[in-house]
Amino acid sequence: MKLNFQPKAYFIDLDGTTLDCPKTEARISEENINAIRTLNDKNIPVVIATGRSNSPFVMDLAKKFNSPFVICQNGGIIVNQHNNVLKTNEMQKDTVLEIIEILKEEKMCFIINSGDTIYGPTTKIKMIRPWAKKMNTYTYEEIPQITNSTKILTFGKNKKGILKLRDRLAKKFINISQHVVSRGYSIEINDENATKGIADRFVCQLLNINPNQAVHVGDSGNDTTSINHIGAFICMKNGLKNIRRQAHLIGPHYKKAGIAKLFKELNSI
Repeated sequence: MKLNFQPKAYFIDLDGTTLDCPKTEARISEENINAIRTLNDKNIPVVIATGRSNSPFVMDLAKKFNSPFVICQNGGIIVNQHNNVLKTNEMQKDTVLEIIEILKEEKMCFIINSGDTIYGPTTKIKMIRPWAKKMNTYTYEEIPQITNSTKILTFGKNKKGILKLRDRLAKKFINISQHVVSRGYSIEINDENATKGIADRFVCQLLNINPNQAVHVGDSGNDTTSINHIGAFICMKNGLKNIRRQAHLIGPHYKKAGIAKLFKELNSI
């Protein structure tokens, strides 16, 4: 496996990329932790770039990795290792209200700002994702007062229905970015400036690194936004076919320390 440059920084997705033991309490192998820590300690920054929020779990990972910065909610929030906010990209309140009205019309379930509550047409929501079973469920009538938001995650249709909803939102709003995730069953909705690619480039400026010498590693639609912003996008083998087709290189499957194997193949460790 070869790139036409030696990476000076990496941006890594978490779910389906770095968290190789999702069914365990730790969710990640020691081999992956050690590989990422080794690179950071060698002054080759490895920065988390995730759709998740800057939660205690994510920030604890950043400390274990010794990562200098963390890109959260696809670039909606960018923080340093101490969880100090460096940049936010929010959807304005009026836009959020309009989006929510459409989601309600479509009888969708949604989560605002990566919170711990799912809002839906009923509290009896069929939980097809393990993480959703741990969340609170409320009806639309219980949605709190809406403010500016960094991210909305919505789900509740089959793959074809998700694509139709994505297209409906794209026609209505020119000031948002959308990414189909969860293997085609969910949409992440952010401000137009909240993409992993734009965030990668911003962090490269903070690191004083040429973006063309940085690599983004992921497996989902939100990772493909890096393609026009940094040197290379590597898709893990478990990514969907349409995501793999856009990648510069295909990495190993994420399980069994896949990202550690990738770094070794690239001669970074």
